[in-house]
Amino acid sequence: MAFTLQQLRYFVAAAELGSVTGAARELNISQPSVSAAIRKLEDQFSAQLVLRHHAQGISLTAAGRRFMSQARSLIAQAQALESDTRGLGGDLGGNL
Repeated sequence: MAFTLQQLRYFVAAAELGSVTGAARELNISQPSVSAAIRKLEDQFSAQLVLRHHAQGISLTAAGRRFMSQARSLIAQAQALESDTRGLGGDLGGNL
């Protein structure tokens, strides 16, 4: 598995906003970083996920819509894992 949660977050932000530039602004990163993340996902899965409309944003392909659903689910699961395990280290406290 060569994709990252960060790439998924960038893709989801761009897809939700319909804009790579808007996603970059919202995420406080550069626009080329968002574009590169989407391109890497498309290369990884050998599928076009977005249609790029010059100066008018992006729209999802059919594959992109399916991917978006799965990406959102995976991000939510990762957030739940982080929340659930955050307090586990607290059990190790006490006097020595």
